[in-house]
Amino acid sequence: MTTREMRRFHSSRSNSRTVLTIAIVALAAAVFVADVVTPIEVSVSVLYVFVVLVASFAYRSTGIVLVGIACEALTLLSHFLSPGEVWGQWPLVDRAIGVVGIAMSTLLVVRNRMATDTLRQSEAFLAETQQLSHTGSIGWRDPHDEQYWSRETFRIYRFDETTRPTLEALLARTHPDDRTLVKETVEKAFREKSGFDIEHRLLMGDVSIRFVRFVTRIAEEVGGVRFVGAVMDITDAKRSFDELQRVQSDLARITRVTTMGQLAASIAHEINQPLTGVVTNGYTVLHWLNANTLNLDKARVTAERLLRDGERASGVIQRIRGLLTKTPPQMKDVNVNHLIDEVLELLQTELRLRDVVVRTELASMLPAVPGDLVQLQQVLLNLVINGADAMSEETPGPKNLVVGTRADEADGVLVFVRDHGVGLDEETADKIFNPFFTTKDKGMGMGLAICRSIVEAHGGRLWASPAEPRGALFQFTLPKAAAD
Repeated sequence: MTTREMRRFHSSRSNSRTVLTIAIVALAAAVFVADVVTPIEVSVSVLYVFVVLVASFAYRSTGIVLVGIACEALTLLSHFLSPGEVWGQWPLVDRAIGVVGIAMSTLLVVRNRMATDTLRQSEAFLAETQQLSHTGSIGWRDPHDEQYWSRETFRIYRFDETTRPTLEALLARTHPDDRTLVKETVEKAFREKSGFDIEHRLLMGDVSIRFVRFVTRIAEEVGGVRFVGAVMDITDAKRSFDELQRVQSDLARITRVTTMGQLAASIAHEINQPLTGVVTNGYTVLHWLNANTLNLDKARVTAERLLRDGERASGVIQRIRGLLTKTPPQMKDVNVNHLIDEVLELLQTELRLRDVVVRTELASMLPAVPGDLVQLQQVLLNLVINGADAMSEETPGPKNLVVGTRADEADGVLVFVRDHGVGLDEETADKIFNPFFTTKDKGMGMGLAICRSIVEAHGGRLWASPAEPRGALFQFTLPKAAAD
């Protein structure tokens, strides 16, 4: 309701109350005069009941009570002004009956007025609630007869409240493609005496399309059933859902692109190390086959390393292919100490060129752990190379790298790699395993993320912490095989 409409409403209501007040005063005066001029034996005070009834249309409960009290006063005053014996028995009885009748009428009218006000207040709250929730009420006994629509239902269908609420009017606003569905649903519900819940479109006069949800249920009553229901305007929710679907579709597409980027980075990172070994050993073979430095034994050993690096690169490709085709890891019992020896042998040339001195602290009598040999090699290779990278030429002091094992508290195996590089702070130690987070100038930030996923896939845990007196300490656990 607009401000102008509210002013018009209050002005009209004020004018009506003024007219009714004049009528109340005139009617009360007429009854008083009639009561005064008639003999005392003829009591007309009961006519004040009509004054109270008229007051119920003009005033609230307090005003009605005041009008009732005024009528009581007038009837008592007229008793003493009427011709006749004032204190006679029957005149007093008649007057008492009139006073009691006025009082009872006033109480009944006040009670009815309070009930009416409460009902109107509830209807106002319901109308406001329906407008806020965009939900209108609807009901009928026979869908082809006139229906009941709440004010919000008229608003949803954009009909003037003077429009006759019928199924035909409802169908006239329904989208042409949905009219058959709505009509058949309503008729089937009426035929089978059952409720329904459907969503359909409305085609408005301005050619805009709205979406509504139409829900009904049956209510048993004497002589049959009636349908009560609700019409909910779900246009905003529908559009929000469609927008959410669009955003989710865009997000899924971005996720696929990101996943492909992560996969490409993962492949590049995993294959880089064995290919680097192939190139290095290739140059070494050429060096030992040179006429000036001919040494067939060393060339043969280097060629074997070259083949081993090639096989390792092939193994990495096979594992990635297995990941994409959901091939399970090739699990077998792994001797962790032997694994460390093999990895360090593979990296001895790389570590020697970097002037890195490796010391091993391998515990004896460790249990075998189930694992994929190539994947565990990749984890250890990454950790050792990262330790060597941390001890660059700018790092002061000796470049010592410690690789070791010990029994884990859970009867598994714990592997650690400790360098003497620049070290890690607590914040970096938490973030270093996140994809694409790197502390290297040319790093991709995928190695440690891949390592953690591999270790966790084996049922273990990988973490990092600052080492004492300096450097970083990387540790991971591998559980032993479960007993049969």
